[in-house]
Order: sequence, then structure tokens, then C-alpha cells
Amino acid sequence: MPIYCPYLSNRSNLNGFLIFTGHYWNNTNQIIFGMRKVLIITYYWPPSGGVGVQRWLKFSKYLPDYNWTPIIYTPANPDFNLRDKSLQAEVSKETIVLKQPIWEPFQAYNKIIGQKGASTRQGMVNEGKKDSLLEKITIWIRGNFFLPDARKFWVKPSIKFLTNYLKMNSVDVIVTTGPPHSLHLIGLGLQRKLGVKWIADFRDPWSQWDVLPRLMTSSYAMKIHQRLENKILNSCDLLITVSPRLGKIYTAQCKRVIVITNGFDFKEKTSFEIPEKFRVSHAGLFNETKNIKTFWKVLEDLCVHDEKFKKDLEITLAGNISVSILDTLSNSLLGDNLVNLGYLSHPEVFKLYKNSYVLLLFLNQTSSAPILLPGKLFEYIQANRFILGLGPTDSDVNDILVDLEMESLIDYENYGDMKKRILDYYSSFKKGILPRPVEGIDKYSRESLTQELSRVLDKVVNTDG
Repeated sequence: MPIYCPYLSNRSNLNGFLIFTGHYWNNTNQIIFGMRKVLIITYYWPPSGGVGVQRWLKFSKYLPDYNWTPIIYTPANPDFNLRDKSLQAEVSKETIVLKQPIWEPFQAYNKIIGQKGASTRQGMVNEGKKDSLLEKITIWIRGNFFLPDARKFWVKPSIKFLTNYLKMNSVDVIVTTGPPHSLHLIGLGLQRKLGVKWIADFRDPWSQWDVLPRLMTSSYAMKIHQRLENKILNSCDLLITVSPRLGKIYTAQCKRVIVITNGFDFKEKTSFEIPEKFRVSHAGLFNETKNIKTFWKVLEDLCVHDEKFKKDLEITLAGNISVSILDTLSNSLLGDNLVNLGYLSHPEVFKLYKNSYVLLLFLNQTSSAPILLPGKLFEYIQANRFILGLGPTDSDVNDILVDLEMESLIDYENYGDMKKRILDYYSSFKKGILPRPVEGIDKYSRESLTQELSRVLDKVVNTDG
């Protein structure tokens, strides 16, 4: 079990965790000798669910295998609506967890508009319905006053707490991961105060993040984003990004950039039975920018012209789904084919992969699509199902699919290619044909990626200046 340390007490006893120079006793009475220590500052941590928690949960799970003890610093009372208690079992027993309270304006926002829901947590944008004047004002305030984001109020208290903690408990390197990108300001503050080695991990772009336009971000606010982003890029000892194209963008601004993608962390593949339905599934966040109406039109037309296809088809959606997407399907001929499972735990998502014939991978219909690598891509590939991907072929997602000799992405508006691909998959389904195993994917396992990360950490620690 991890050690939870909500408040720093004294040098000899930290909430039941005895501290000695270079050695640690944890609550399983195991002493850890010679392990390097990395402080990871993250907003998302179990029981938080969703994609944001996966990357550093998995890294921390395997880092002890490579002589690194992870110390997680995370809010004690975060305001997230997606919870997955099953992820708590993924926390390694070597992991130390520090928690401090955070104040966030989302609770006040919900009281003002009189509602609760996922949309208020994810950029405070309500998709799928017309915003009221009050909601528009609130969104504008969020996009222009809470800069870089609404977790900014945690920065100063965290710098104060961690400064005291690090004076009594040395670590070898600090990692900040965003979004929320305000957490990088904590790393910057600690570097300036203590001179610690510091790595910034960008899971998504900052000033090029496709959420900012939906927050009605002004040109003045955008300049603040760019100024803060440049400050981080110019100050951190190393920048880690999740996609090659994003890495190239930041190479021009940051002296050291490394790309470590997301990956998969489950073993099962290849062997599965043909599902009873021609089940096409999407798992994860499904927002308005992924509502590719041409695809739904293709399915609807196929249902009109082929009763057997309509009878066999099942569209299964799981996760946080935009109201507009549900409305599009419910108000069409596809309404009878729709199954909305809602949010699923991670083990339940794997079951969905196993019971699907085609997995849907829709990239955002935004300018940032080429530089984004959805975490589900690697799980989809490992699940060894047919993948129907829609998005620009000039993208990192398409490069990976082509490199693995899989079928490439189809453009958002290419009705003909979508129809052909679906009919090919449906023909294989009727014939009982299974997809061939994908070779060369081991490099995307979480274990392999963590080994790569450990080498990066070692190098940063051993580099002077």
C-alpha cells in the first residue's frame, strides 16, 4: 500500500513514515536502499478516472523496477467527476503519496449556474446545448482570468509546502505533468528556490491546445499563455512530450526535448471469439470535436439499404460522451442500434475491447489533430481488433498505424472510403475472419516506456548545468 502524507509533521516521523538519511521504512516494514527518488507533481491520481491519470500512474507502477522511488504530490480534494476506484490497485507499494488541499473555483461555478456535470469540469464548456448568457460570461471569465487554468490557486501553497518538504527530504529530480499546465509553475518555483533538477511533461499542447478557442480566450490572454509557456520551456532541464510532431514544435523553443508516448498495460490479445453483433465501439472522451457526421451518415445509409446490416449493427459508446453526439444518434435511424454504457472502469473497458469487432478512433476536428496521440490508440492496437480511424493522414497517429502495417486513417469527409472500409469489416465479420496479430508493438508497452523514462531520469540527474 502507498504511504499517504497529507501534512508534513517533523523530520523523524511523517505520518507514520520514518525518515533517515538515504533510507526509508515504509508501512510494510521494507527498507529501501540506494533508490533514487523522483517527485511527480500531478493533478490526476486515483481514484481519479479518465485518461489524465493513466500516464504517471503507469510510470510510477514500474519505476521501482528501474531503481526509482516515485513520490506523488497531488491534491487532497480535487474537483473531478470521473472516478475509477479500480485504479487504486495499480499504485505500487513503493509509491509515496503526498497530498495537500486545493481550492478550485468549479464548485462556485456550479452553484452559480445551478448544475453539476462533466462539462463543467472539462474546460467549463457545455457541449450539445445553447449556453445561457450567464454560462457564456462564466466561460469567458474562465478563459481570460484563470490563467493558465483554474488550478492556479494551488501553485503558491504547493511551492511553500514542497520547499519545506524538500529541505528535509531530498529528491533527485522533480517532474511536473500537465494539463493542468499551472502545475509546471510549481516546478519553476521549486527550481528557482532550491535549484532542483526539473522535468516538464506536456501530455497536451499548451498555447496550441484546441480547448482554448472554446473558452473564448482573448488575444491578450493568449499572450499570457505564450509567455508562461515560454518561461517553462526556457527554464526546465528537460521537456517530455507525447508525440513526435509536438516534440518538433517545442524543439525550436526548448534546449532539450524528449518524446515518450503513452502506451498499453494489459497482456491479453489475439484470441477472441467473433461477437454476436457487428459491434463498433468507442471508449473514452467523445466530445463535439469528434462528432464526425459523415461517418454516422454512412452507417445510416447502409442500414437503409441493407436490413441484415442494420440487424447486425451495434454502436457501443463508453465514457464521457457529448450530448450532441447522443442526440445525433438518438434522432436518427441509428437510435435503435445505439448502446450507451456510460463511464466504465479500466478493467471494464478491456472487456469492451474484447467483445467488439471494430474499434472507432476519431481524431479531433481541430488544427491540433496532427500533433495529438490519443492514449486509447495503443490500447486499441494491443487489443488486436479492427481499427477504423478518422482523421488527417498527415498526423502522428497515422504514422504509427502505417509503421505497424495497419490500415491508415480516413479523412473526416471521405464518404466513399468510410463506406468501403465498413463494408470490408462487415464482410469479414460475416465470414468469421479475425484480424491478424500486430507485430512490433512491444515498444509501446508501459514497461518498455518506463524503462526509457528511467534512462532519461538517470541522464538528467547525471548532467551538470
